[in-house]
Amino acid sequence: MAVMLAESGRLASDALDAVERVMMDSRLSFERMGDEDITGSFTGGWCDYLLWFAYRADLDVLHFASGFEMDIPPARRQAVVRLVSLINESLWIGHFDLWTEEGQPTWRHALLLRGTHGVEEPQIVDLVTVGVGECERFYPAFQQVIGAGLSPEDALAAALMEPRGSA
Repeated sequence: MAVMLAESGRLASDALDAVERVMMDSRLSFERMGDEDITGSFTGGWCDYLLWFAYRADLDVLHFASGFEMDIPPARRQAVVRLVSLINESLWIGHFDLWTEEGQPTWRHALLLRGTHGVEEPQIVDLVTVGVGECERFYPAFQQVIGAGLSPEDALAAALMEPRGSA
């Protein structure tokens, strides 16, 4: 049985125009890649993060991904897949995966816009803040699994450790 969806009538430019305004206001570098995509970057504490927004009219959804370039040797790929699984169990919003083509860790989340008045700029700010924040939070865990050979469980435990006191 086929599911029939109604078109929202919303233009991709509506959501992506809001993304552009946030990117400009935040002084982030970005490029509009046609009518349905915006790519950009953000310099974090560990590395430069790649940002990607895409709008899909048939689903009336704005998709966001934030990732970082990291070479994963074939011998460590299974450990990284296990780490991604463990990380995802601890997340309230979004999820990590390894994109097949690039093979690099990426945090992703989508905003369903059907029945709303469209995406609002504070939602975009929250999306980028959470996405980059999760990449910053777990970047060391990926590094420890890939570079130091730490087990995914130990790397995750270190990433989730809450510091106490002050130096």
